[in-house]
Amino acid sequence: MCALLIGGQYVFSFVAGVEIVTLLLMCFSFVFGARCGTVCAVAFSLLRCAVFGFYPTAVILYLVYYPLLSAAAAGLGRLENEYKSPRAPFIAAVNILLLTLAAACVLCFALDLIKVSRVYKVTVNVLLWLLFSICAALCAAFDFAYISGKKKGGNPEILKTVTAAGVAAVCTVMFTLLDDIITPLFWGYSERTALAYFYASFTAMLPQTVCAAVSVATLFLPLTAAMKRAKRI
Repeated sequence: MCALLIGGQYVFSFVAGVEIVTLLLMCFSFVFGARCGTVCAVAFSLLRCAVFGFYPTAVILYLVYYPLLSAAAAGLGRLENEYKSPRAPFIAAVNILLLTLAAACVLCFALDLIKVSRVYKVTVNVLLWLLFSICAALCAAFDFAYISGKKKGGNPEILKTVTAAGVAAVCTVMFTLLDDIITPLFWGYSERTALAYFYASFTAMLPQTVCAAVSVATLFLPLTAAMKRAKRI
């Protein structure tokens, strides 16, 4: 899996905004648990330097973020009962997760919070509305699956997929925000430079977040099914 993560990142590094590591690592940790996922995340964070070069801030960021992502995905894998017979706190938590991210997109657009150049402004606004639409659609699908499942015996696979996609989207946002803290502190940026770095990072964060949500929503079930078969073997 570590080799797949490095190879996948290398292949898709030539396409701006495409992010495959989140999908693969989440599926792996979901099936094999926190211990295997964390070991793989740490190994990936260190061994990728052989391909992409040693950048201290990237290593620190990866060593902090990806083990936490693995732990979160492994936690989702332990919620099988919630997917089959969801309780109110679980339903509320997923709705809050998705609606908060959707509301943040609307707020950023309405108040013009992301200060980027005019060249990127239209692109950023389109991505904000695209991310909002994805979060709203996921939330609607989750609630529909829950309501219809109460009558027909449950839709655990849909609930599982939407939950994973929501966590992937939020975690991708947190990755950028964590980078916005680590990089300025490590290099000693001035307040103005740190703020410029913060705004510039949004042009990379938004397409990655959209990609993470869409890829997990579409590929999470087949990949976890394949990994479960491999685990049994």
